[in-house]
Amino acid sequence: MIASDGSVAEPPATSAWPELEELPRAEPLRVIHLPSRADRPRFDVGGPVIVDEIAVVASSEFGFTAVDWRRGTVAWTKPAGDRVAPPLVRGGSFVLIGGCATPPVIPDAHTLLGCMRSVTPAGADEQYVAVHGMAKLVEEFAGAAGAQQLWTESERTIRWRRGDSAVSIDVMTGVATPAPAGAPPLSVTYKDRHWDISHDDGKIVARDKGKVAWSTEYPYTALLGSVWIPGQSPMVRVANISARSRTPEVRLLDIDATGSMAGQAAWIPVPGISLLGQAISPVGDVALAVRMDTTIKRDFIAAYAANALLIWVYPLPQILRADPVGVAIALDDERVPEAVVVFHDGDTVTVLPPLSSPPTAPGAARGPLENPTP
Repeated sequence: MIASDGSVAEPPATSAWPELEELPRAEPLRVIHLPSRADRPRFDVGGPVIVDEIAVVASSEFGFTAVDWRRGTVAWTKPAGDRVAPPLVRGGSFVLIGGCATPPVIPDAHTLLGCMRSVTPAGADEQYVAVHGMAKLVEEFAGAAGAQQLWTESERTIRWRRGDSAVSIDVMTGVATPAPAGAPPLSVTYKDRHWDISHDDGKIVARDKGKVAWSTEYPYTALLGSVWIPGQSPMVRVANISARSRTPEVRLLDIDATGSMAGQAAWIPVPGISLLGQAISPVGDVALAVRMDTTIKRDFIAAYAANALLIWVYPLPQILRADPVGVAIALDDERVPEAVVVFHDGDTVTVLPPLSSPPTAPGAARGPLENPTP
């Protein structure tokens, strides 16, 4: 007879993400670590925005960095000061706004807000101008704090929002003037109709020629964009966070953009208490950065196809995460999603697989239909 030492067997390892165990899981195509400067404060982060294989991200620690997401290499960098705005794609080039390398000459009565450059995907500078405005007009914006965003406003102007204040910038002269801080509406054109759709006090409101055409009765967490599925009228995709059996979850819902009662909802919600970032393809495929819980270190990416099918989830590294998570969808030459590109933790770009349904899946969409630039 052989005596046993009476040792206790180790319990089976438990998953750090039990809430995601039953969901399809993605593996990164590549993870790109960017050189950063820990001796500089990280006031701002932004991006990615993508043109072809180049994704540009921004951080106060390193300025602007362009990454070749297909090859996993740094393509080029551009300097900036202590503050940076999120990068913007405009006309096939990147618009980058940050602190000025050297103080530019501006009118005496003006306040300097930063410097703006236009850069080709290859990294060549096309233009470099100071962003400035009359001091009494841009004083509020100059002192504003909070989340930032850039939008193309018109052929000649872009809008820069910081917190609850915004300015409109003439891209040729750099002159800034006060502008509304609200996000521009989502524009949907279908046959002979057009709607400007906005997220007003949580509700989704569609306007036709300035008049309210329809509105939701209940509020939603986020307006994501439009969905274009063959054989169907366009839909407006929203995300809503609610509690089911006291467990917070994020659910995708689609509302008919024409105002009818038709719509669809994702069969599979994901657990979560807030959204840290979002991106949508021209046909409605969506990638969301979701905060799981109040630990502030369990965040993940959830990818849904245009037909509201959950394609995969990907947990981000478990660290305390105070910064937003940037998400963008890279498209191939036919404008079909080729990858999901995520900028997180101020120095990491993670490239994840495509998020479209297989072409044979019910409701699968393969390229823009009526509305090529939703």
